[in-house]
Amino acid sequence: MKPIQRTLVALAAVLCTAGAQADTLFTLGATGALVTPGSLDTTFAAGAGSGLLSLQVQGYNSLDGDNYYIDIFRVRVNGAEVFSGTWNLGGGGADRVLSNPNGAIFAHVGSIVDLSIPVTFMAGANTVNFAYESPNFFEGSNRAGAQGIGDEGWGLNAVSISGNAVAAVPEPGTYALMLAGLGLIGVVKRHRAAAR
Repeated sequence: MKPIQRTLVALAAVLCTAGAQADTLFTLGATGALVTPGSLDTTFAAGAGSGLLSLQVQGYNSLDGDNYYIDIFRVRVNGAEVFSGTWNLGGGGADRVLSNPNGAIFAHVGSIVDLSIPVTFMAGANTVNFAYESPNFFEGSNRAGAQGIGDEGWGLNAVSISGNAVAAVPEPGTYALMLAGLGLIGVVKRHRAAAR
């Protein structure tokens, strides 16, 4: 293979692999205590394709797992639920995953849950909803319902959303530079062919 061909192959390989890396699309620091029931929405731009939500849920006071006082954490992407579960974050009850269609992974220690959820984003604006519910009725039985921020609250200590960044539309000058580069490659190639 000739040097110019090796250079072009190497350049193509770099350009092809550059897009394979996930970009950080959104980050959020600690929210502090939020009332239960309650929700938090975030909207951001993304390219179409796979993504990852990484977050840490914090329980305040007596947030419950699956018992009479059940509190349920839900995550939705563009309106579709991608995870729901309940954990004993100070109020008793059993840890239980209710919905996990994408194979999320979580670790629960004390009043903290670390959660990692594979997701799929659409091109353009995407909305992620984080919510805690305290139902009065669940799976055929009465439950205690909401207890108020003085008894149970929730928060997010950290949220990181990664995926494909929105592809930037090249400016006209970029196209001119690319055409000039291709022309230069052609001139070099003709010059080398004439020199032989």
